[in-house]
Amino acid sequence: MADRRLTDPALSVSAVARELNVSPRTLQRAFAREGRPLSTYIRRRRLEEACRALVAPHRRMSVMEIVARWQFADSGHFARAFRKYYGRTPTDYAATAARETGAT
Repeated sequence: MADRRLTDPALSVSAVARELNVSPRTLQRAFAREGRPLSTYIRRRRLEEACRALVAPHRRMSVMEIVARWQFADSGHFARAFRKYYGRTPTDYAATAARETGAT
């Protein structure tokens, strides 16, 4: 359910719980058993989708477009989260991918 709404700015634990007809605490406990909170799952999935958008061969999005689409607070916040998850900045990641595929 959360995956379908990754671009929704209203996506939250409460919203997902409401849609699944469970309490937010029940949902949090279910995710805790998996070893990470729902908010961490949402952030990771948004970063994964942002990464795909950075290197999409058919139409690469700008960092600002990605920030807006995947609901990051601003480009600095996105860059820090991306670097923490992927070990490099979004711009460096995209440039490396372009060199590896021969795209310019």
